[in-house]
Amino acid sequence: MSLWLRIFQALTTQGRVPSLSIVMLLRSMPDLSPANRSFREWFYTRWGRENCLILGRARHAEYARFRQRLSIKMARGGGERYFLDGRSVAVDDDSYLVLNDGRSYGSLIDTDQEVESFSIFFRPGLLEEVSSAMRVPIDDIPAYSHRFAGSIEFDEQLRPHDQAVSPVMRFIRHHILDGVDDDRWYEEQLHVLAARLLAQQHRTTQAVLRLDCAKASTRQELHRRVGLAADFMQSNYERDIGLDDIAAAACLSVHHFMRLFRRVHSMTPTQFLYRKRVQVALRLLQQSNLPAQDIASRVGFNSRATFYRQLKRWRNQTP
Repeated sequence: MSLWLRIFQALTTQGRVPSLSIVMLLRSMPDLSPANRSFREWFYTRWGRENCLILGRARHAEYARFRQRLSIKMARGGGERYFLDGRSVAVDDDSYLVLNDGRSYGSLIDTDQEVESFSIFFRPGLLEEVSSAMRVPIDDIPAYSHRFAGSIEFDEQLRPHDQAVSPVMRFIRHHILDGVDDDRWYEEQLHVLAARLLAQQHRTTQAVLRLDCAKASTRQELHRRVGLAADFMQSNYERDIGLDDIAAAACLSVHHFMRLFRRVHSMTPTQFLYRKRVQVALRLLQQSNLPAQDIASRVGFNSRATFYRQLKRWRNQTP
């Protein structure tokens, strides 16, 4: 049971409700079923108004489509699938996902083993505050009048773990697991995380500019489509998918898609897919007792020989 739920139950027993703070911290997946009415009422008095950190483990957890705040998603030990705009995206050990403020989506964990789900939802205005402050030179800080930037939009694509955003997420996660319940400390860390996230998005924007197109809008759209294809491969790597399927996810012809994908990722789509399969296979080799043939099949390789060859190519290892 989470700390906040214990506090809530204690206070409702006394006929009082908890006062609002700046961070809602849950150390288990929230049970928002109609049967859990008291918790639902407490949860929704705070949801969307404060920063919210949810760290929990589950074999099965399903949340219906709902309009959410800007958030970052991570998962460990398996995948959590998000459903948005007619597609599904699986977050696992290799990546994180940013979903914009006001986005409606549902999510699902449905596995044989427990998956750790970690989501951070930013309170309204925090990213805009940080973005505005980052634009102000140090000498001008005394005269800064909190003129916030406009709404911020992030690319809603799976992002490989990096040296900017991921370490802050892991640092916050470590302190949640360690029992830290200091609202002010978490608020500080979320300011750091927001600044890292904005800087990472700026680097993504610079990558878009490298596409050889006359119009900025065309570059952005092509980069978005390549991202859809990359998400499709990372979310369906265990299936028998080919170039036609992958290009279709990007709404591009195979030839145009291959050219664009290589320009963005510096590798072919097939190489990208094989790399993902190898990443998952290595985790299974380290964390399970499954035979190599079973692992090869689970991650989408059609033969053990192909599995060995790709494992050696990407990690210079053999089972």
